[in-house]
Amino acid sequence: MFVRTITRRQGAKTYEYLYLVEGRRVGGRVQQRVVSPIGRADLLAPHLDKLLTLLRPYTRERVVRAGEISAEHGLTYGPLLVARRLWEQLGIGDVIARHCRAREVDVAETAFVLTAYRLLHPGSEHALAWWLEESWVGDRAGQRILPQWQAHGRVRVAYRQLQQWYHTLDYLIAAKEPIETDLYLQLRDLFGLQVDVVFYDLTSTYFEGSGPTRVARCGHSRDGRPRNRQVLVGVVMASGWPIASYVFAGNRADRQTVTAVLANVRRRFTVQRVVWVCDRGMVSDRALQALADGEDRYLVGLQRRRNPTAQAVLAAARTLPGHSLPDGGRAVEVQLPHDPARYIVVHSPERLDFERAMRRQDMARCRDALRKLQTAVTAGRLKTPEKIGARAGTILRAHRGYRYFTWRLAADGQFHFALDRAKLRAERRVEGTYLLHTNDRALDTVQTVAAYKELLLVERAFRELKGVMEMRPIYHQTQRRVRAHLFVAHLALLLGCALHKALMGSGLTLALDTALEALRPIRLVELDVAGQHLQLITRPGPHGQAVLRAVGIHQLTPPAERCGKQKSEIQKNQGV
Repeated sequence: MFVRTITRRQGAKTYEYLYLVEGRRVGGRVQQRVVSPIGRADLLAPHLDKLLTLLRPYTRERVVRAGEISAEHGLTYGPLLVARRLWEQLGIGDVIARHCRAREVDVAETAFVLTAYRLLHPGSEHALAWWLEESWVGDRAGQRILPQWQAHGRVRVAYRQLQQWYHTLDYLIAAKEPIETDLYLQLRDLFGLQVDVVFYDLTSTYFEGSGPTRVARCGHSRDGRPRNRQVLVGVVMASGWPIASYVFAGNRADRQTVTAVLANVRRRFTVQRVVWVCDRGMVSDRALQALADGEDRYLVGLQRRRNPTAQAVLAAARTLPGHSLPDGGRAVEVQLPHDPARYIVVHSPERLDFERAMRRQDMARCRDALRKLQTAVTAGRLKTPEKIGARAGTILRAHRGYRYFTWRLAADGQFHFALDRAKLRAERRVEGTYLLHTNDRALDTVQTVAAYKELLLVERAFRELKGVMEMRPIYHQTQRRVRAHLFVAHLALLLGCALHKALMGSGLTLALDTALEALRPIRLVELDVAGQHLQLITRPGPHGQAVLRAVGIHQLTPPAERCGKQKSEIQKNQGV
């Protein structure tokens, strides 16, 4: 049925008449039948709104004017929908519910809110309420979780809601080890996770304020904030999944954490034989001996420069045949006299191109800076040898120039620098190579290289995930709450890994932060249509659609409809 316009002339004027026409098929042919004349178009135009209002009681469909439609909210929905999907797929809520039971708070649901917040929009617990205000965060029943506002001093969040979040942190940290163990078993059953090759990595996060004295200490800062107190956070990953996390005092050396983590993993996960893969800078000789004394094995990278063992291995590798690698590289295994360990020299074309480009860039920048220093000395802006030497040392350290250049101060006070060709030749000999050190005899040369490359992929993914879940800075001032805060970050890392694996499984090469950004345009719009409350979901873009498909979401349904379907299924199962 449609409106048809017919033009008629009356004297010198032409008028348009509107007719309501119905199309129907008769004998295989479409025929049109005039249902009713409507009237002359120019006469009806001023009265159309009133006409539609008069027709409302006689129509099944609602006829609404533009002024009767208002958008109450446009809430962030896509990222939360995906976070909830991954949370349920991994069964994290069920695991937490088994170990954390409380009367005053639903720990599993509040833990989801804290974890999703840490992954999607990290900040303090006080800022969490503002995130709830602009996001549609729902519980298992499909009801929206709303912030509770109550001003008391500088705090705007209701004390009761803050206490729910803080109590959840307390319950989580009290059950941290059993939760991690059950999640490990869940991942093992769902994804075939195996703890035969374990990756261990460390990061640090700093405090705003003094922090708890037992763990908040000054140490080597990875954030470039040496004056801020910090803690170390260790993560053990297997098959690309985080299975355990640890918190250490900020002044503890990286290599001092390995022995404690090793003992804890052996005790909790009942593993038989594990190959520990980690950076050489994190492992001391004592830790390697502890690994060798047990049933575990190790695979670590050797420092190439200023290391006599590495120099001996590189010299020996030049005369030995190698094994071809899938990426076009070559691996040479070396056995040193009176040393039972295995050493493998890997030549990587990809790494060669990268390190050569970085070396040329460093050399160009260092040369430019040294020329500026030379000009400043010639012009008399720098005169004292102490200041000239300090400036030269700063330049060489900043651009790794100590590997390529030498300098001297002449008797007449002029500054001279030159390319050190011997150092440059030594640097070129190690470009594109890395050295592996292992006591594992079960893996052949190619398999050993593949295992270490997996560590590099894990490190890259871990760096990306750390940037997404954003643990820093920490505002908590008690050791228990600090550990709980970092455990929530561990759960956020777990969700991030699940999304990363889903993207990889679907053939998507999106970075994690890009995938989450592609979901943000998916918003839940709540409309008031002539007094009736409606929910609409904005259409995702092509990347957002791809991310949704990757996690198994093929249809976007407003929460109210989904909640109604869940209630209908429950009633059907109960025989209602």
